[in-house]
Amino acid sequence: MKPLALVGGGALFALGVGLALWSLSQAFSVRSMEGEACVPGPLPERGELWSNGVLEIPLCREAQVGLLLEGTLAQGKGPNALVVEGSRVLWQGEVRGVREVWVRTTGKGTLALAFTNDLYQPPEDRNLFLRALRVEP
Repeated sequence: MKPLALVGGGALFALGVGLALWSLSQAFSVRSMEGEACVPGPLPERGELWSNGVLEIPLCREAQVGLLLEGTLAQGKGPNALVVEGSRVLWQGEVRGVREVWVRTTGKGTLALAFTNDLYQPPEDRNLFLRALRVEP
């Protein structure tokens, strides 16, 4: 009886470890965002990105979108900003001072404003601000 319990316990332990390893590989696998549905929501009027990050704009429809951006410089460079819809980059560039950017959306993914090159070395602090958002049909 004791050897049978030992074999059964060992098999159960091996099954548990195998399931845990399989779950771990599934949790950290890269998946495409192409199929992700856009969930409509309230549009931000303003936004502040004080460090690398993303501001989601849940528009979910075709439109002409204007973003009034402002960037603060650090080491002579402004924030690098990207406007993306799903996995498609609509605009990318450096924001020095105030800059108006217009993009055309398809409604096939969530629109987002990303800030990718934060730098903080007092007294300099590179930041990105969304001062206004305008949506036209």
